[in-house]
Parts: sequence; structure tokens; C-alpha cells
Amino acid sequence: MHRRLVNPALASLSGDRAQYFNTLVDRIERDPRTEGMANLVYLVLKESIPYLSTDLPESDLMEQLFVFVGTNRACFNKILFDPRYLENPGLFSKVTKEFVLQVLSSALEHHKIMEAETQKQRAANTYKFSWPNYDSENPFPYEEDGGEDAGDDET
Repeated sequence: MHRRLVNPALASLSGDRAQYFNTLVDRIERDPRTEGMANLVYLVLKESIPYLSTDLPESDLMEQLFVFVGTNRACFNKILFDPRYLENPGLFSKVTKEFVLQVLSSALEHHKIMEAETQKQRAANTYKFSWPNYDSENPFPYEEDGGEDAGDDET
């Protein structure tokens, strides 16, 4: 029943975004945490789906959604029972903007972590050759000063 709240937002999506958010909503429907706050969860999704990133795994986004709704439950209820909400449904989106910003920040952090892991992998596959003993009796073979060729310049 509550899924009908997000169906228009889901219908406006296409391709990978549609698949991502349909999978997310399916997982939310099966999650037992939804029962106690389904109206709030789906209202937040309705307002935020157009702005959310698909870079996080669905499980991470779902977890952030439940935490956000649980934390802001009193604020949401205050808005929903305010007579001004009937005239201006945009009051609800003022709070959901915080959720969108939180998810975007998490996605950015996720990208930073993934980039760092990629750089570590590249570094692990990079080989360096160097001559560790410059002061030894065996200088680097292609060194211009002090090699075999240095004696030829004197004659």
C-alpha cells in the first residue's frame, strides 16, 4: 500500500537508475523495520529519489534511510500534522534535503575510498628499478661520472 507513494518517482526513472531504486524499494518492502514507520520511509523516498546517487550499495542507502527516518521521526510527524502541510507539501522536502546531502556525502566518501583502493592496487603492480649503493665500488652501470667511460676523457 505504501509503495504507491513512490511509484510515480520510480516511473519517471529509466535504465540503471530505475533498476537500482526498484531493487531498493523491494528490499525496503521486505525489511521488518519498515512496519513501524512505513509512511515516513516512503515519503522520504518519494521526495528524495530524484536527487539521490546510485553509487552506494542498496544496503548502505537503505540503512542510512532507516537511521535518518528514526532520528527525524518527531520532526516528520510535526510537519505531517501541521495544517500548513496540506497547503504546502514542500515543507516535508526541507527535511529530506538533509537526507539527500547525507547520502551524497557518503557517496563522495565511497568514491574516495574506492579511488584510494585503486591507487593502492596500481602501486602494488608498479615496479621500480634503482641502484641502492651509489657509494659502493660498483657504480650504476649507466652513470656518466666515474664509470669506464670517465677514464677515456683523460687521454
